[in-house]
Amino acid sequence: MVKFNTLLVRGGRPNDNSTGAVNVPIYNSSTFRYPKLGADVKWDYERSGNPTRDAVEDVCAQLENGDRGFAFSSGMAAIHAALALFKPGDHLIIGDNIYGGTFRLVNDFLKPRGLESTEVDTQDVDAVAAAFKSNTKGVYFEPVTNPLLKVSSVKQIAQIAHDHDALVVVDNTFLTPYLQRP
Repeated sequence: MVKFNTLLVRGGRPNDNSTGAVNVPIYNSSTFRYPKLGADVKWDYERSGNPTRDAVEDVCAQLENGDRGFAFSSGMAAIHAALALFKPGDHLIIGDNIYGGTFRLVNDFLKPRGLESTEVDTQDVDAVAAAFKSNTKGVYFEPVTNPLLKVSSVKQIAQIAHDHDALVVVDNTFLTPYLQRP
């Protein structure tokens, strides 16, 4: 198996193209050719995928020991996609010291659309456990918070959430998979 640092440098797809390049090239094409009208093709338009993004997603999945990786144009787009897993009426426990953009997304956009949330100091695992309700479907937090750099235990919070059959969404921005793989 390829070691972590090698994946960081080389990625997971050696010789991915017909040129013999050892790294996946950056494909700048915004559209892709159809061999015939109505053909089923892997890539048709840049925004729905391309070989470069597929390679990035594959490497991210490998770095995180995950099944799939997903690349987004911004961290907020990724966070919004993750929180879109929850529906109106669901309750979400969120860290009380999260990135301001995430705080605004939850409070200004998702709450008015029916998502319930409770802010909790995620350093206090008893407070996390006490915040669960019958409709709690997930816990969202940063293991190292932005901006105060408060540290919370992914392992302890994940255990509490899983004991309640809830999802755990970890914003690992500061540590990255190099230092922590939640």
